[in-house]
Amino acid sequence: MKKMTYKGYTAEIVYSEEDGFFVGHVADIGDDIVSFHGDTDAELQNAFEGVLDHYLEVKGRPENPPQRHLAGRLLSRLRQALHL
Repeated sequence: MKKMTYKGYTAEIVYSEEDGFFVGHVADIGDDIVSFHGDTDAELQNAFEGVLDHYLEVKGRPENPPQRHLAGRLLSRLRQALHL
């Protein structure tokens, strides 16, 4: 699996035999689904930048804030009785 980055976002690229071209999905953006496709690296990069710029523009409106990146960690506090 190939990866691309742009403006701090990462996209994972896979080849779709069913569709006959490469498909990219932007990772770690919460519940939103952002995807793009292309045949060459240049097409994929242009499509990725275009779709992400559009996503950020739409989500930049006050009624649609962008999803935050997940840090990948969970913080919690345990009661004293649960500590070993």
